[in-house]
Amino acid sequence: MDAETLSLEGKSTIIRAEELHAKMEELLMGGVDVSVDLSAVEQIDTSALQLLLGFQRAFKEQDRKLQWVKPSETVLSAVKLTGLGPVLGMS
Repeated sequence: MDAETLSLEGKSTIIRAEELHAKMEELLMGGVDVSVDLSAVEQIDTSALQLLLGFQRAFKEQDRKLQWVKPSETVLSAVKLTGLGPVLGMS
């Protein structure tokens, strides 16, 4: 099966949430597995974390693979702070 990569970088905050959501919707419609590269994320807020969580749930519902690639320390800290580590598989 084909795979796509979604790369997040810089600030992943509510200011970019609409853009991120549109990219995620496009990938969901594409029917392929996706890797999300989080290595260059410098700032992330709860709106972006909610989008990642929703993205993951949608993939599970479609029985497709979604992989987090190299989450930055910023992402890991935010995930830990919110308690989403186990849910997202980023502990």
